[in-house]
Amino acid sequence: MREIRDPVGAEKAPALRKAERKTQAQDDPGPQEDASQAFRGEAGNSLVPGGGPEPLDSSGLSVEDADSKALELDVVLRLVSRLARTPPGRRAIRELSPAFQEPLVRALLEETSEAWAFRIRNGRLPLAGVEEIASTLESLEQSGGSAGAEDFRPILSAARATAAVSAALSKAETPHLSARRASLPDFEPLLARARTLFAADGSVRDDASPELSRVRSRLRRRRAEVSRSLSKILDQRRESLGDTVVVLRNDRYCLPVLSSSRSRVPGIVHDRSGSGQTVFVEPLEVIEANNELAMAAAEERREVERLLTGFGREILARASELEEAVARMGQLDALEAKVEFGELTGGRIPEISEDGGWTLAAARHPLLDERLAPLRREELSESRTPRPVVPLDLHFSPQKRMLVVSGPNAGGKTVVLKTAGLFSLLAQSGFPLPAGPGTRLPVFSAILTEVGDSQQILSDRSTFSSSMETLAAILEQAGPGCLALIDEIGASTDPEEGSALGVAFLEEYLSRGGRAVVTTHFSAIKTFAAGREDAICAAMEFDEGTGRPNFRLHPGLSGRSHALSVAAERGLPHAVLERAEELLGEAWRRRQQVESEAEAALTRLSRAEEDLAREREAARAEAERLAAESGKLALERTRMLEEGLAGFERARRQLRSHVEGELSRVRADSQRAAVSAEAILEKAREIAASEPVLGEAREEALARTRGLIVGSRARLKGSKSEGTVVSLDAESAWLEVAGKRMRISREDLEPAALSSKPAARKPAAPAAPEPAVTATREINVIGERLEEAIARIEKELDATLLSGAGRLRIIHGHGTGRLRAGIREHFREFPGVASLRSADAREGGNGATIVELMA
Repeated sequence: MREIRDPVGAEKAPALRKAERKTQAQDDPGPQEDASQAFRGEAGNSLVPGGGPEPLDSSGLSVEDADSKALELDVVLRLVSRLARTPPGRRAIRELSPAFQEPLVRALLEETSEAWAFRIRNGRLPLAGVEEIASTLESLEQSGGSAGAEDFRPILSAARATAAVSAALSKAETPHLSARRASLPDFEPLLARARTLFAADGSVRDDASPELSRVRSRLRRRRAEVSRSLSKILDQRRESLGDTVVVLRNDRYCLPVLSSSRSRVPGIVHDRSGSGQTVFVEPLEVIEANNELAMAAAEERREVERLLTGFGREILARASELEEAVARMGQLDALEAKVEFGELTGGRIPEISEDGGWTLAAARHPLLDERLAPLRREELSESRTPRPVVPLDLHFSPQKRMLVVSGPNAGGKTVVLKTAGLFSLLAQSGFPLPAGPGTRLPVFSAILTEVGDSQQILSDRSTFSSSMETLAAILEQAGPGCLALIDEIGASTDPEEGSALGVAFLEEYLSRGGRAVVTTHFSAIKTFAAGREDAICAAMEFDEGTGRPNFRLHPGLSGRSHALSVAAERGLPHAVLERAEELLGEAWRRRQQVESEAEAALTRLSRAEEDLAREREAARAEAERLAAESGKLALERTRMLEEGLAGFERARRQLRSHVEGELSRVRADSQRAAVSAEAILEKAREIAASEPVLGEAREEALARTRGLIVGSRARLKGSKSEGTVVSLDAESAWLEVAGKRMRISREDLEPAALSSKPAARKPAAPAAPEPAVTATREINVIGERLEEAIARIEKELDATLLSGAGRLRIIHGHGTGRLRAGIREHFREFPGVASLRSADAREGGNGATIVELMA
């Protein structure tokens, strides 16, 4: 039995970290066969007394392969490390280990939640260019600061990334991320020095120092002189040259001369071509110029070395800060990888229960979840085709301290046990969990496991012997806050004796205050659990028709092993199965009958619940469909009335034009001078009043204003002029617009939330509330700027409140998440809003927000 303890003081001195790096490769204990593990915490990280939290640091916390093998935490960390973007981030994830104190666990989860919200609002942190720099700093230290310009690249990249991350985190107003930013060193003086020293391509700048500028100017002049001299020789002795180019050999400028013409170009031979047909000659005319050029180049090298060595010493003076900055950014990368894991699995930040209650809702093991299949293929070379996972629902009330899981072999008992343990380890490491709403866990001070075959041939230990040693070690550490996960307790020996040992062990363990999840086939242990008030039995569901498990956990039942059914499904002869039944006897058959009836009843109940859930969903969908249809009908009626009204207005204008023309002719005609123009207009009014569409339009206009009260916002129909109603009566209203009051007919008013162009909007509910169902209105703001979206949503909220609809669905899409975050932040405290949440998967998931309105 081994323990994992949080080391005291996770912040280590650079010298200590360096010594550890040197010894890690030499002191690898290698894999061990013992499958018993213990996760326990003692000191761990701390919070600043009386102040904000320190940056949470997992450096120095590690889980070796042998210690995490049973619950496969190490494998899950390997998967998550693929989501990190930098080598330090991947290392930080792999070195993560759970915390075992509730304040630290809460702080870890709060920090992950802060990082998730920050990512939604601001995107990812600028971590590009962060690399491991320990070996570079070590080489620099050994050389006394001397290095080439390229050797400084990873160090400067880390310093620049630190500055960029610090600037990005300045937008964070949450305690943990603010503490992260405060812990990052300021490398601006170092970067300012680098800008004066290095060009954009990484080479040393000409003006890095006055001496280097002078030497390089002299070099350019000497090169130009040598180039002119060699070009002159090229023109004079072209027939003796293998090629008309100038080449560099041994840092000397030479000409390629044909071997047969060697004597025609006097000078020093520096090299020969591979074929031997060409020699590279430094002509006598340029020897002195080459000498001066070489001396100038040597001066340049010395000056560059001096500058780089000086800069290297500046870096060494801040080596510990640079290492610390890389470690901090690795932790930030690990934090973002946790968020990425949560988004990829549709996970959520779990709740830490204060009363000891323990609930896993729709929990999906990461090594089975099909959404992580691509990661498993990349990291674990998984070749099997992913299958749909049956989510696990598990509930421990605070009064229950032991769960005994029974059922057939290969029915999922061990998966239940491992999922329960792994989710606690992940939550206590600050991870979102791939689970549904309502997931809450207690914080365990130790997680003790006995899972798998622990037989060790070389040490002369049988499976049973190793199991007993592990159980003895578990009892030594048992106490309140401990969780024991024991697979097939008392197995690998005589069933009668193994059952007795298992019952005695569990009695003693529970008397010490711990919690346990146990799997078993032994009836004695199931009977023991059924007789205790602080224990609960659960059975894995089994389909007798197919002879296969369904991997669903049913609390309150003692599961059968279904050994005969499994044996039959695997091809054991029927005669053997009949003889086995005969040997088991009549009592076994009666017990099987009773348990089969109980399982059948539970199956019927489960199916009834599923049918009821489907019916509820169908009723909800039908209610929403009817509400949408009602909205469409109201919209169509409004459109038809407006079209009819528009047609009537055109007819009225034509009639008026006709009447005015007729009046002109009457005035010109003396015989008809007595005809009253007013009588003609009155006749026109009577004809217009008889038009039914005008009456319907007037009723529709008045209906739209029934919800208006003093203080309501209203606008003049067909315009953008909007104001506040200061008084109203049956026929008219006084509207205050921009500080001025005007009297307006109620027919010409409409509530401010209503659009003057209904066809351009989503279907709206009728103006009058419909009592049959609570309608859901919706508005689509995908692709809009935040300010425009908020303005439109405010108007739609007003319309929703006036229509009597119970909620508003805002469709904003996923995108970068900024539009979603801005909308939710603005409307969370908006008047009339009761609550606000992400939509269900069938309504758009996190790409939509449901606003529940006050009744």
